[in-house]
Amino acid sequence: MASDARESIRDQLRDPVTKLLLTNSQLTSAQLETLLAESLSTDAKKSKRPLFRPSKTRISRGAYNRSLLQAQNNVIRSIYTVLLLGYVGLFDNAALQPFIELSDTIQSYAQELRKNTPTDRTAVEQLNHRLLEGISALANRQSFKDIL
Repeated sequence: MASDARESIRDQLRDPVTKLLLTNSQLTSAQLETLLAESLSTDAKKSKRPLFRPSKTRISRGAYNRSLLQAQNNVIRSIYTVLLLGYVGLFDNAALQPFIELSDTIQSYAQELRKNTPTDRTAVEQLNHRLLEGISALANRQSFKDIL
């Protein structure tokens, strides 16, 4: 089970969209790896959870728990940031619409990857390219000013 979980996490971390989003997120690669391992290891004993991480070097339970706590805090802070912007009027429903549409596109991308066959590779690459363009456009500081 742990080896399947490690391979699943490796696949997720190799995904180009995951790489792009991670690079520009509040999480480190180790933190994302830990969050993914934690989500896949809910039935495992706490002492076995660090084994779900695909890193080449094994880490102690203490290091795993610190990484998990840091990741959870970063996610919570990000959520509070979005809530704060909404509360003070800088982020309304209209401003969120492009992000919701992009989220739907990311979901479509993930579904296409799961059912991907070698003949569909071109379609997935085109979707990947569109997705990367969309993310880059929304993340552009100038367009961010327009949204706010």
